[in-house]
Amino acid sequence: MHREPCKRILVVDDEKYICRIIVESLSQQSYDIVSLTDPREALQYVANNPVDLVLTDLVMGEYSGVEVLETTLENHSDAVVILMTAHPTVQTAISVLKRGAYDFLVKPFKLELLKATVTRGLAHQKVLRDNLSLKGQVEFLKVANAFFATGMDIDGYLEMVLRSCNTELAAVGSAVIELDPHSNEVSRWVCECGDDSASDKLIDDRLLFQFEGARSATPVIASETVTIDGSQMYELLISKPILIRKSLNGVINVLVRSRTDQIPHGRLDVLSILAGSAASAMANHELHRAQKKSYMQAIRALANAIEARDTYTAGHTDRVTRLAELIARHLGWNENQIQNLQVGSMLHDIGKIGVPDSILNKVSRLTDEERANMMVHPEVGLRIIRDIDLFKPSIPYILAHHERYDGNGYPRGLKGEQIPIEGRLLAVADTFDAIMSDRPYRDGAGLEFATRELIQNKGTQFDPGIVDAFLQVLLSGQVDFMQLYGRDEDSAIVESALAKENAAVPA
Repeated sequence: MHREPCKRILVVDDEKYICRIIVESLSQQSYDIVSLTDPREALQYVANNPVDLVLTDLVMGEYSGVEVLETTLENHSDAVVILMTAHPTVQTAISVLKRGAYDFLVKPFKLELLKATVTRGLAHQKVLRDNLSLKGQVEFLKVANAFFATGMDIDGYLEMVLRSCNTELAAVGSAVIELDPHSNEVSRWVCECGDDSASDKLIDDRLLFQFEGARSATPVIASETVTIDGSQMYELLISKPILIRKSLNGVINVLVRSRTDQIPHGRLDVLSILAGSAASAMANHELHRAQKKSYMQAIRALANAIEARDTYTAGHTDRVTRLAELIARHLGWNENQIQNLQVGSMLHDIGKIGVPDSILNKVSRLTDEERANMMVHPEVGLRIIRDIDLFKPSIPYILAHHERYDGNGYPRGLKGEQIPIEGRLLAVADTFDAIMSDRPYRDGAGLEFATRELIQNKGTQFDPGIVDAFLQVLLSGQVDFMQLYGRDEDSAIVESALAKENAAVPA
């Protein structure tokens, strides 16, 4: 937490001796006291300087303490304003209190009453500022709960944190710059700001350099004066280091434009809370990423073990996974769907564990009995993984990749959109790879033949929309045929095949 700064009190009265008496009376306390006898100077002062409490006379020649009150609250919403007057009326008291004054002192007043009123006013202010800090903590809990409830990605979470920063600190914008502590390179930045010039300041990675070797999360505040709409203001760039296990993992930057060059204590506490939540999210994301990497390695090893039993399909799983991902991205699937697709594609043939080697590796045509044995592998795969929560998103890939769009597939004979889209997508990638791949008993077919097979079987074996999406992927040149199949293919073949298809369609 940050040390509470000295409270600044402004005394405004056109009588010099009253200002002197008030200053002397309050000087025993650790206050920063400024006294002014010219109300015009007072109005300028509160417009351009930080104040915590203002003691102002109500009537000062042609000026009124109400003007000082309004200007103070306009520029310092949590400031405490106490009015003083020698000519009180009930109506006057009610009026200034309604306008936002904290209290009303009647001249002449006892100095003990003055001290007590000031002490009480500053205590009231502290409560208000602590409530702001509490509000920030509540906002943090809302953000954290939303993150864990919805499982949003790290960028989405950091965007929510930054929106909270903008709200709680009344900021122009804010940004997080994440640093890879191993390489000391920027690995991510997220910005929430509608001002392009401000955004450039917020994502300047040079801001990280000021925290090299830092072991403390104390923020750095850079201040400069700027002119906005003809008015001079302070632009405060607050940089708060994000430390994870005492190592610098990034910085959260907040840009505030204000008439004063100070940030209230409570708002800095809110920033500490939100920076801490960002640090926790980043640490959890890195842990999740490492766990996911290990998890994917284990899945790949399992898929490779399955493939090792089928000497005819070496590399099939990797190729199908890559083709299926290209189709899914073309269709606009999100990253969570892509991750499920990667796992499902790698595990889609896991049920072949239950198929005898004599059937898997048979070169000649399968008998009806052998074919029936092979056709149960999707259901065998389902039985293997259905009680494992991590693998449940893979079920549509495992169970439905041999279903046909016309309802003549297996194992359940589903038709059209009864078939999960995961199964319909994988069927296209799986069949394309089977046609293109070399086998011990035959060479793989060329792109022209594979494309023709997909087009001719649209609406029967395959979902027409999925086929069309895959043909667009092929046309775009995203498939590296040399890498996948050891030979070059001309994507113009696909364009030619599509032209023939369109020409064959009756006008």
